Amino acid sequence: MDLTEKKIVSQEIFKGRVLHLVRDTVELPNGRITTREVARHPGAVLVVPLTEDNEVVMVRQYRYPFQQVLLEVPAGKLDPGEAPEACARRELSEETGVEAGKLMYLGEYLSSVAILDERIHMYLARDLIFREAHTDEGEFLTVERIPIQTLYDRIMAGEIRDGKTQTAILKTWCLLQGAKTCK
Repeated sequence: MDLTEKKIVSQEIFKGRVLHLVRDTVELPNGRITTREVARHPGAVLVVPLTEDNEVVMVRQYRYPFQQVLLEVPAGKLDPGEAPEACARRELSEETGVEAGKLMYLGEYLSSVAILDERIHMYLARDLIFREAHTDEGEFLTVERIPIQTLYDRIMAGEIRDGKTQTAILKTWCLLQGAKTCK
């Protein structure tokens, strides 16, 4: 059975700095017509900076939609035309001051597949060099190192609720436990 929905027409609802909202009229596999509202996003990266002592360099940042400070892996939005690996290196350096000697691709994370087309490219960073952070204007965060075992335990206890952070830390944990790949 073909499950594809065919777009008939697309209407722009809103165009912002980060999100672009559209309402599409689509034909369903059974021939019926309906609408889909989609938030378009340029894409992003995240990085799990893992030290030789199996500590992860994490950031705490206020997240306005949830009105609270959340613990997350370093992450950021792709600039137009920017390659994901270049963005990962840039965001890691900006947010934490860390430079990665090696980056390993961990796959894609699709954050909210029913309404958002954002793709987050995940990387594991090793052979870290520590320098000064240089955050963007308007970006306020704190940086800390936390053992990956502690992060794993906190995820399993429901204390770390950010989905991208959960996925990236659990994939890294999987690799450290001997998995050959976690893509």
